[in-house]
Amino acid sequence: MGEFLDALLHNQLLLLSLAVATGLLLGQVRFGALSLGSSGVLITGLILGMLNVKVSFELFNWNLMLFVIAVGLLSAEDIVLVVRKFGIKFILLSLVVTLVGALATYAVARMAAGIDPLLIAGTYTGALTSSPGLGAALEATGGNPMVTVGYTIAYPFGALAVVFFVQLAPILFRIDVKREREELLQLYRGGSEEKGEAAKIPQSAPFSVISFVVCIIFGVLLGSITVPVMGNPVSLGSTGGGLIAALALGAIGRLGPLPMRMEKKTLSAIRGISLAYFLAVVGLMAGPQIIEALMRHGLLLVGIALFSALASELAGFFLGRFVWKINWVLLAGAICGAMTSTPGLGAAIDATGGEECSTGYGATYPMALLCMVIFTSLLAKALG
Repeated sequence: MGEFLDALLHNQLLLLSLAVATGLLLGQVRFGALSLGSSGVLITGLILGMLNVKVSFELFNWNLMLFVIAVGLLSAEDIVLVVRKFGIKFILLSLVVTLVGALATYAVARMAAGIDPLLIAGTYTGALTSSPGLGAALEATGGNPMVTVGYTIAYPFGALAVVFFVQLAPILFRIDVKREREELLQLYRGGSEEKGEAAKIPQSAPFSVISFVVCIIFGVLLGSITVPVMGNPVSLGSTGGGLIAALALGAIGRLGPLPMRMEKKTLSAIRGISLAYFLAVVGLMAGPQIIEALMRHGLLLVGIALFSALASELAGFFLGRFVWKINWVLLAGAICGAMTSTPGLGAAIDATGGEECSTGYGATYPMALLCMVIFTSLLAKALG
C-alpha cells in the first residue's frame, strides 16, 4: 500500500491533472464581478509547487506550443485586417509597454538600496512574464543566478496582475465589453466585404491532426532562427515561432492539400486544455522557490513586480484606449501581447468572452519580444 501511494505522489501526470481540476474549480468562484477563470490553475499549481511537487520542463514547452498554435489558428482569419488597420500603432504600443515597465523597474531599483541589481533585472522580466527577456538577462550577466531568482519571484505576481487588469479595467473605466465585441465583429465583417466574396478564403474544414502538427513543425523551425541583437542571440522561441507560423498559415487558408482554416470547436478545446496544463506547470515550477525567495528578500520584490506590471498595463491602456480609440477587446489582447504574457492572453479570452482578442496579441507579440530583449539587456547593464 505504501509503495502504491508513493507511486501516485510521484506520478507527474496525476499531480498535474489534480492541479488543473482544482484550479478550474477555484476559477469558477466569483468575487463580485471578478473570477480567476482558467488562471485559478496558476494558484493551485503554486500551492502544490510549495509542497515540493515537481514536473518536467518538457511539459511546459509542450503545453505552451499546443496553446499558441491553437490560438494562432483561431485568430488567423482576421489578423491581416488588424495588422493593416492598426499595424504601426501596435508596434508603438509594444515599444511603450515594454519601455515603461523597464523605466518603472529602474526608478524603483534606484530608490531601493541594498538589493542586488541583477535580482531586480530578473524581476522586470518576471513582471512582464517574459521568458525571452530572462534569457537575454542571463546572457548579459554571464548566467548570474540572481536573475533567475528575481524572475521566479516576480512571474506569478506579474501573471496575476495582468489577469486581474483585463477583468478590472472594464469595470473601472465603464467599458461595455459586449458592445465592444459586437463592434469588433462588425469591423471584421466590413473588412471581409471590402475584399469581396471571390477573395475570401474557403470556409473552415474539419479539424486535421496533420495540419496542426505541420503548424508545430513550422513553429519550431521559425522559433529556432537566431539573430544577433546587442551581442545577444535572439530568437522567437517556441512561443513566438509557433504563434507567427499558425497566424501565417491560418491566414493563407491552405498549405497544398492541407486545410489551415479548421473548425473552431476543436481548436477552442485544445486551447482550453493546453492553457490549463501550461498554467499548472508554471505554478509547479515557481512554487518551490517562492517561499525561500520571499523570506530572503521580503515583499519588496513583489512590490516592484506589481508596480512594473501595472505601469506597463496602464501605459498601454491609456495610449490605446484614450489616444488611439482602439476597441477594448482587441486592446486587451494587444496589451497582453506587448507584455509577452501567455497567461494574460488566456485571461483576456475569458474576460472578453471570445477569441477575437488573440489577433491583438499576435500583432504586438513579435515587436514586444524584440523590445524585451533589448530593454532587459540595457537594464541589467545600467543597474550593474
